[in-house]
Amino acid sequence: MTACRVIDEAAGPDAYIVTDAGLRRLCGDPHRSSSHRAQRYVVCGGNGPPGRQVPVTIGVRVALDALGRRDTTVVTLVPVHELPRATDALAFAALHEVPFVLAAVGPDDPSGRRSLELMRAYGCSAHRVGDPDALRSAVTWARKETVTTARPVLLLATAHPSPEA
Repeated sequence: MTACRVIDEAAGPDAYIVTDAGLRRLCGDPHRSSSHRAQRYVVCGGNGPPGRQVPVTIGVRVALDALGRRDTTVVTLVPVHELPRATDALAFAALHEVPFVLAAVGPDDPSGRRSLELMRAYGCSAHRVGDPDALRSAVTWARKETVTTARPVLLLATAHPSPEA
């Protein structure tokens, strides 16, 4: 089972998952499954700039809050290598206390480790999971942490050598 699928399942059926067209297939191609599953995905398309999932996630979170759905979890899935391109959006989300889980999936690399340090510098929680067996409980922790802190939480899932593993 891929890290993305574990994150998808652990986030729960009430969560919204923000992804892009490239990651969609890693999540089980939600648009070809049940209509309930498709409704919980916000797919950003495949031609936009890297890192676009984080701004879309902020918009989804703000829209849900405006609808009175503050208890709905929002999770965004990004490849680890896109984290450096999401820095400005993460700073905005931390400043304005926009709570969501940012799950970055991929190999352990320097950009992922720098992103962990950056999130902590913003006053946000960040956690690296390298053990595939611990990923499910880490997602549960991240969901609770984002509610408790009212800020974005970074979950760096390096349980597999690449997002396709």
